[in-house]
Amino acid sequence: ERTPLSDYYTGLCQKETGDYNGAVENFTSAIQGEPSEKDAVRELISALVNLERSDEALQWVAWAEKENIHPGEIAFLKGQILVGKKRYQEALTAFHVARAVDGANYQQIDLQIAIISAVTGKIDEASKSLKAIVTRYPGTDAAEFAAEYDQRINAIAAAKRWSLYAGINYLYDDNVSTDSLHERSSGISQNMRVEYDAALGGNWTGNVQYALQNSNYTRMHDYNSLVHGLTLNAIHRTDVLMTSIPLNISHATLDYTNYSLQFAIKPTETIIFSPEHMGQVSVGYTRREMARSPVSSELGRDGNLYNGQLAFIFLFAEGQGMLNLRGELLYEDTDGSEYRNRGGRIGVDALVPLFSGTKLILSAEETWQNYYDSAAGRSDGIFVGSAMINQKVASALYLNLQYSYTGARSTVEAYDYQRNVITTGIEYRY
Repeated sequence: ERTPLSDYYTGLCQKETGDYNGAVENFTSAIQGEPSEKDAVRELISALVNLERSDEALQWVAWAEKENIHPGEIAFLKGQILVGKKRYQEALTAFHVARAVDGANYQQIDLQIAIISAVTGKIDEASKSLKAIVTRYPGTDAAEFAAEYDQRINAIAAAKRWSLYAGINYLYDDNVSTDSLHERSSGISQNMRVEYDAALGGNWTGNVQYALQNSNYTRMHDYNSLVHGLTLNAIHRTDVLMTSIPLNISHATLDYTNYSLQFAIKPTETIIFSPEHMGQVSVGYTRREMARSPVSSELGRDGNLYNGQLAFIFLFAEGQGMLNLRGELLYEDTDGSEYRNRGGRIGVDALVPLFSGTKLILSAEETWQNYYDSAAGRSDGIFVGSAMINQKVASALYLNLQYSYTGARSTVEAYDYQRNVITTGIEYRY
């Protein structure tokens, strides 16, 4: 005669032989039968995890928590499931619950906590935890694994202190001069970014970045441009806050003659509401110095630029996708009255994983500026939209195809234009 107990033991046999689907069916029957074999829930959750049915597993975790069945073991299983879903903060909470309840499983719990520290970038903290495991549990499998993992993450961390991004692109621009004449030209652009990351102690890390962007047109050489800059960034991380203080200096040339020099600082606070939801607030100050003297003092563009921004970030597709909604206030206090303005900007950005190695990147923003001291009463509205396909073609090589559109509306005809740019190229990432 079939009973909940017999279903439970049948499920154990099926699980042992790798028949996880059959095991899930029998464990579920054992739990739902009369009398219920509630202990089967541990095995059911484990089988569902093996089948990568993590959402169902979490439903049974919630049931087991409500029934108070083996809380330490259930909390540990919950932590493992959440790690698989990259919900690391929730996983940490589950492992700490397991540690408080289950005194027999400290080795594996401590190991999981250390691994979370490693995958979330807290290499120093992870290394200390792994070394503690080796000392605390000598001669065990956990200690052996911890020692090997410690060596591995430190080797990787040392290698990944440096990052390099370099690309070359072909572009077609139907309005290089951004005016009503629509002067068209193709061209070649190159970009490069080098980064260095270092731990500064505690929860602080530092990032140094040098970036360069060069564009050469086959016609309209007066619009060839080279922009390069250095950024120093101090970053402080906690479980719910990330503070960054980037300092940037950038230099631009037009037709390879000096055009502008800018110094900027933009403290930014990121609030982590949950693994999928974040808020961001920042304020920025930029000092801009133009290399060319203006025709008259009213046309001077040297000045102090101020901005404040709020943003909401939503992560989806297990952290591989992103939606960013942002709003910004702008004020340019230029030396010349013709360029002094205030305004704002709203925008939305989206990163959508389409299939393996392929991402769609969308961006749209609207900017408005009121040049309140302009003799012509100038007021501008500018819409910029872009779409890009990013395709991974090899381990460190990516192919990009991008289209961008700019539509500028102005009460002064010289600043009223439309522009379409198509860009395609390859990028190397290390």
